[in-house]
Amino acid sequence: MIITYHGKQFFKLQQGDTTYAINPLSKDNTLNIKPAKFGSDVVLSSVRHPNYDGFENATYNDKEPFRIFGPGSYEVNGNSFTGFKSVATIDGEEYINTIYFFTLEGISFCFLGDLGTPDIDQKTREYIESVDVIFVPIGGSGTLDPVQAAKVIKYFSPSVIIPMDYGKDRDSKSLETFLKETSSNGKPETKYVFKKKDIETLTGHVVVLDPE
Repeated sequence: MIITYHGKQFFKLQQGDTTYAINPLSKDNTLNIKPAKFGSDVVLSSVRHPNYDGFENATYNDKEPFRIFGPGSYEVNGNSFTGFKSVATIDGEEYINTIYFFTLEGISFCFLGDLGTPDIDQKTREYIESVDVIFVPIGGSGTLDPVQAAKVIKYFSPSVIIPMDYGKDRDSKSLETFLKETSSNGKPETKYVFKKKDIETLTGHVVVLDPE
């Protein structure tokens, strides 16, 4: 499994010959970021907003990826994806945010998206229960702040924690606070390459990815 970070909440996951794009930035994003563009087989989007729903930047030529959007159950390439409804607040406006849970190569993932509250409902917490890899926003300003994020991840006892949405600077105050709250060093990496056996003995290991 290879995980690459493209800023904000935009990730590329590569499982063999299959590529997954999560929360791709649109060309119309409000962040003045020129988004990465690559072909993918599956696209997951948490919020219907140009900062998270740039479907066009996860397509290549005539290849049409399978799109996963919103709460519900999905199956593609023999893998199951489940979305749970939550809340996001963007520029003072409330949106539906989807928390995704899925398994690839025997590795379970939880993607919190633009989660705006640390109060995750009991049904979601019981369904996910524990997870190998969790992606958590830490930037505040409508999404979880670093202290809230550190508390939320404890619900799921993750082996690996990947913070996101803390701005362009990996030395940002949000990241610094989150690393302190999780007692982590967070040495930056360009990509995270791993297999299930590599993380089986880890508990709360924070991986900081430099945006490409």
